[in-house]
Amino acid sequence: MSVLKLKGASAALVANNSHATNISSATAVRVFNNHATASALVTVQTVSDSATVATGAVVKGSIQLAAQTGQVLRKDPTDEVFGSAVTVLSTPVSVEG
Repeated sequence: MSVLKLKGASAALVANNSHATNISSATAVRVFNNHATASALVTVQTVSDSATVATGAVVKGSIQLAAQTGQVLRKDPTDEVFGSAVTVLSTPVSVEG
């Protein structure tokens, strides 16, 4: 059985790629859509060239989260993550066991 070790506090993802975050350089991130009824998109991208616009960033992949569901994503430490709504929460974790 896999166990998640929490490595930081949960925080809402920004709803655009110009302010995406690397979530404390985590390589495993639990994302959870806290919305009661609507799904949300979570996207992983390479690091952007700028802190204010997403120039140079390349999308590595996206996942659709149904309302009230979560998933653990693996990413590179410099990869950035953003959501389609601020109802998406992210937590840096490690998967053990």
